[in-house]
Amino acid sequence: MQSSCMHQPWRKKIIKIMVLLHSADGLAWQSPPKGTSLKTLSEAEEQGFILIRGEFQKRQFRLTELGSDYVERDKRRLEARRL
Repeated sequence: MQSSCMHQPWRKKIIKIMVLLHSADGLAWQSPPKGTSLKTLSEAEEQGFILIRGEFQKRQFRLTELGSDYVERDKRRLEARRL
């Protein structure tokens, strides 16, 4: 049986972006988590969730207001599922 991700490649992209957003520590500039690709950072920036500064290994990101709201909403949704 094949994984549903094979039929929905956009899911992997969304999961990577969500991991990035949830890794953020507040709204300050910070280094992305190890293993985060430039493509994932760019996709999150294109969607308005983060801002990026720096080049190559010194790249940093921070959540935008939209990104912060999205993470808070997602955390509440996940907490409600646990109850």
